[in-house]
Amino acid sequence: MGTAAWSKHGLRSPSAVKWARIVAMSLLPPLIALVLQWSLWSAIRPYVWFLFYPAVFASSWFGGRWAGIHSTLVSTLLVWYLFIAPEYQFTKGPHAPLLPAAVFLTMGAVFSLSHERLRRSEQRSRELFDLSSAVFDSTSEGIIVTDAEARIVRVNQAFTAITGFSADEVLGKTPAVQRSGLQDQHFYSQLWSTLKDTGQWQGELWNRRKSGELFPVWESISAIRGATGGITGYVSILTDITKLKQAEERLRHLANHDPLTELPNRLLFASSMQQSIERAKRHRERVALIFIDLDRFKLVNDSMGHAAGDKLLKEVGRRLKRTVRAEDVVCRLGGDEFTVVVEEIVRVDDVAALAQKIIASLSTPVTIDGRQLVVSASLGIALYPDDAQSVEELSRAADAAMYRAKERGRSTFEFYTTEISDSVHEQLSMEVDLRAALEREELALHFQPQFDPMTMKLKGVEALLRWRHPMLGLLMPDRFIQMAEQTHLINALGTWVLQRACAQLRAWVDEGFEPVRMAINVSGRQVIYDHLVSSVESALEQYALQDIADCIELELTESVLQAVGPSTEVLDRMRAMGVRVAIDDFGVGYSSLGLLRHLPIDALKIDRSFVRNLPADENSDAIVQAVISMAHALGLKVVAEGVETEAQLDRLRALACDEVQGFLLGVPMPASEIRKLLSKADATLRAAGRSSG
Repeated sequence: MGTAAWSKHGLRSPSAVKWARIVAMSLLPPLIALVLQWSLWSAIRPYVWFLFYPAVFASSWFGGRWAGIHSTLVSTLLVWYLFIAPEYQFTKGPHAPLLPAAVFLTMGAVFSLSHERLRRSEQRSRELFDLSSAVFDSTSEGIIVTDAEARIVRVNQAFTAITGFSADEVLGKTPAVQRSGLQDQHFYSQLWSTLKDTGQWQGELWNRRKSGELFPVWESISAIRGATGGITGYVSILTDITKLKQAEERLRHLANHDPLTELPNRLLFASSMQQSIERAKRHRERVALIFIDLDRFKLVNDSMGHAAGDKLLKEVGRRLKRTVRAEDVVCRLGGDEFTVVVEEIVRVDDVAALAQKIIASLSTPVTIDGRQLVVSASLGIALYPDDAQSVEELSRAADAAMYRAKERGRSTFEFYTTEISDSVHEQLSMEVDLRAALEREELALHFQPQFDPMTMKLKGVEALLRWRHPMLGLLMPDRFIQMAEQTHLINALGTWVLQRACAQLRAWVDEGFEPVRMAINVSGRQVIYDHLVSSVESALEQYALQDIADCIELELTESVLQAVGPSTEVLDRMRAMGVRVAIDDFGVGYSSLGLLRHLPIDALKIDRSFVRNLPADENSDAIVQAVISMAHALGLKVVAEGVETEAQLDRLRALACDEVQGFLLGVPMPASEIRKLLSKADATLRAAGRSSG
């Protein structure tokens, strides 16, 4: 703000104020001295000029150097012209008055300059003391000052903030007031020995706050020595490193734990498992390693997105922790693979019971993003020292047992020992039984109807295999199809299904019913090993279906299309015979649009996992809508399977889906029940014909 601005607001500029103070201090003390001299003239007139020295001193002290100099000049003039008469001078003579004037002037100047230096020196000292006090009180490190006997004489504000002790609570006491007890007496003896020998000590230790809370500090202690070299006190500077320790612990945790579930990761699993083995070896005990793999977890990621998959994994981790004992170690190795390490195994049956509890816990429905999911898991169990002696070998054994559990149908567990004995025996027994089933007529076909969702007209049926096992009852295909594929029984089984399905279609046609489409599931092995073409040719010829070959629709899974070359050739030959081809469970695999465009196919069947979540789930709805639009753009028919509610059916109608099937419309049923549907359809057709006629 300029001088004009200061004047505008009725204020003086800083320089004007400064000079006004100098002038005031130059004149005021001498004038006060003058008044005193005048009033006390009769008593002090021989010494009048000496009394102006206090005036000069006051001017220089309060007004600064220039005020002192000006006050000296003013005082000299006053003394010279007003008070000093010849009879009161030191000597006589014409030049005598010069002497007191010179003496007064010289002494006044000396007073003025010396007091100015004194004032400035004191001001600098005060300022220096105030900068030091500011540092002492404002630093973030706690500072303790003690005397030679280590009694506290001063602490700063940071010490109070860090420890919770006020200055009054610690003055006169030793720093032991904050001792944590975690360091023993030997530690403090070493500290004091180093401090007395070298004059310094620094290191990390744990202290106790006033509240009783323990906290880590980095402390640096220095001895203060006097002029004679003896120790007169100590200064301790301490830094609260709680946050640093927390950061270190967090980094250590991240290095050894899965960031998503907070469970120990693969690295910590290996070291923890090794320690468990070593303890078991010392105490001659058993350790169980349980490998856990979620069934069809990829389907959740693909249909709901990775964010939903992450939420599911976190929930699985929480359920595992709740299910096992507190001392059992739960780890996530990556993806959807988890492990549980169980020590102090008394009975193997206890491990089996724990495995059952884990399966039951994970199979309880979980709600993710407003949708309810049912998760299952396959478990593999290996024991130390029964199955392996090292972490690596034990992991391989448990992993192999887990895959055996998946082969058995998922949502179950397998011991590694049973994998090499009972499981193999069971598989061999099942293989023998299945071969015999083909001869003993234990196999049967059930048929699930497929309808036009708009007219609800029966459009076709899907042939589904069943096995009437003499001991196990009615078995679904998931109990034996995988075993059949592994033992190459699938070719004989597939041929049987194809023959019986074609025979049934022929029978319905011979009974006078309108031909309906017969959908038949085909194994990838039948396609890849070229058993399919000859089987289809034989069936069409045997049951005289060449004229209605387009009523036969072969359903292949997307995985079959991985072998593009063989698949394309086989499918081309099917199409040449007039047989239709459909892709089953579409959306579960990873078929590209370009691949679909070039393959000789006629229809897509949307996997039930997407239909199940209609219409509430936006992701599933978008996928179904996209599949239908894409298929229609390619000239393909779309069939939605797994329809179980009216809401699902209404949504599929709105999306212009071509055909639907599911428990809402009809469960898989024997041929006799399908015959009733065909009769009903024929009656409706005849009634419509009469009405139009």
